[in-house]
Amino acid sequence: MSDPLAAPASVPKPSEAYTTYSDDAALGKDAPSIETLEFVKDEPIKIGEGKPTVIVFFAKFAKGDYTTVQGISDIAAKFGDLAQFLGISVDPAKEDAESFIKKIGTSMPEIYIDNLTIPYPLAWDNGKTVKEAFRKLSGLMAMGASATFIVDGDGVIVWREQFGQGYGPAKGQIGEQLRRLLTKEDLLDNGPKPKSEDDDEEEEEEAMEGGDDDYDSDLGF
Repeated sequence: MSDPLAAPASVPKPSEAYTTYSDDAALGKDAPSIETLEFVKDEPIKIGEGKPTVIVFFAKFAKGDYTTVQGISDIAAKFGDLAQFLGISVDPAKEDAESFIKKIGTSMPEIYIDNLTIPYPLAWDNGKTVKEAFRKLSGLMAMGASATFIVDGDGVIVWREQFGQGYGPAKGQIGEQLRRLLTKEDLLDNGPKPKSEDDDEEEEEEAMEGGDDDYDSDLGF
């Protein structure tokens, strides 16, 4: 069996749409509490108590995102007990999260899964409390299935990466980031997010309109 901590010959370089930049709002922040989660598979875990934790959000209704769950399972199989893993269901009902478990061990050729394996705990997010906490600290307008995070042993978010149908963890940098975290190497740094023409135009408009001038209204801005 190969050494999971050995440096790979090459590291995936995601397209701009899937790249996590060094100025990502989630990086360096304390991970939200997961105390409100209701575990539906395996024993509850705690984050920030020594071991890194990889978190993946999923939903029974988001079948196209099962490939992300399986991709994280492949990473879990590679690193074993060196890290802990957690799947968080954002389904509206606990019954949906519980019925998702029945899919473990099944083949889904239409999405290229030979045998769905999930060797880590799964929990239902009642009221989507945990999901919303992660979304807000990430500065995202929306966040759902296939959102993934790495939380270090001190409970700090060191990586966030979004996957989706056709773009699974094997194509991303999450596996290499976990390896580097475990070996205490510097994590991959994709630099700050490039400015777009739209960003420049918005800055020019703000400057012309007075920028940061305070303005009171019933709407709060």
